[in-house]
Amino acid sequence: MKKNTFMRVASALLVAVLLTTCAIAGTFAKYTTSANSTDSARVAKFGVVVAADFGDLFVEEYETTNAWSGDDGVSVKADTGVVAPGTNGSLADFTVTGTPEVDVAVTYEATLELTGWEIAGVYYCPIEITVNGVVLKGNDYNSADLFIAAVEEAIEASAANYDAGTDLSTEVLNDLAVSWEWKYTGNDDVKDTALGDAAAATIGLTISCTITQID
Repeated sequence: MKKNTFMRVASALLVAVLLTTCAIAGTFAKYTTSANSTDSARVAKFGVVVAADFGDLFVEEYETTNAWSGDDGVSVKADTGVVAPGTNGSLADFTVTGTPEVDVAVTYEATLELTGWEIAGVYYCPIEITVNGVVLKGNDYNSADLFIAAVEEAIEASAANYDAGTDLSTEVLNDLAVSWEWKYTGNDDVKDTALGDAAAATIGLTISCTITQID
């Protein structure tokens, strides 16, 4: 009887030890893992600069070399910007610089204004405008509106897209070359004189350049 009681007590103690061992194992021995993720960023650089200088596009005085004397002198002088046979001018500088870290679009918007270029109600414009090497002659068109549209389209066609990281100062298309000329010979002298007598015809050119980030 005592032996059975001893066995029961021993069995109970063994079960208690096993349960304690499982509890300790469950508390102090377990698989575990972890991970961390971190990142940082700054604002992407834009840093584009547009420089425009109309320079001597339309001026008050024009100098020339007199063929008969070889001397330089002023051939046209006024109190405001004027044009006349034998004069010319050019857009001095129109550049885009910078190396943006985003894709960009470079676009141009042009507005050419022509008024009074008519003789007895008939359109006549001896002005020639050159855009990036392409010569557009006013008298090749049947109206001022058609000439205006051709010039504005030629200027705005210089638009282009550039990838991120492109040095815009090295891109040829960012140098927009625009010039004009009223040739001294080769036009209708009578009509040229009529324009000069009226002194009413005007010409104006506005060009804007916009740099925009694109997707």
